[in-house]
Amino acid sequence: MKRVIGSMGDRLLRLALREERAGACVPEVGQLCYCKSHRQYRFTCNGVCTKRTNTC
Repeated sequence: MKRVIGSMGDRLLRLALREERAGACVPEVGQLCYCKSHRQYRFTCNGVCTKRTNTC
């Protein structure tokens, strides 16, 4: 529960500061979100799904 609250706090802080990194990483960092048009989308440190150059 503590980790979930910390992750939510980091996400809110990122929105307020408009920065890509605001604190501790979420547990999903680096995991695959989905594949689209032969591109991989992975979770960043704050849980945002972003496009990577790797192909699926």
